[in-house]
Amino acid sequence: MEFASRRRRTRITEINLTPLLDIVFNLLIFFLITTTFVQNPGIEVNLPKATDAPVQPQADSVIIAVTSDGSLIYEGRRVSVGELEERLTEQHKRRKGGTVIIQADSATSHGKVVEVMDLARRIGFADLAIATEAE
Repeated sequence: MEFASRRRRTRITEINLTPLLDIVFNLLIFFLITTTFVQNPGIEVNLPKATDAPVQPQADSVIIAVTSDGSLIYEGRRVSVGELEERLTEQHKRRKGGTVIIQADSATSHGKVVEVMDLARRIGFADLAIATEAE
């Protein structure tokens, strides 16, 4: 009766998930670090045409849209000149630089664009750009 005294040996098979989780977390961290978040206002602006390459917004760019009726749009909201000055001042304190990109409608008066440019310069932004479309 040797058969009764023997124990059955069973193998325990496991799948080690630690290396898989390490790879997934490393990929997640990589994509979070390398992704840039660019905010474009959802306002329809007919940009003027130019033969030069259009301005590409960077992560530290500040985008201001000027509509055909002269309204200012910053971060998707219509703002007054006073509100824009406050927000740009806060933005400049946080980032210490960056490019101000003005998306002015082709029907916008030149004076409104110059007013926004002057405001950005007074606050301390050195780099200004006007967005255009390629011809």
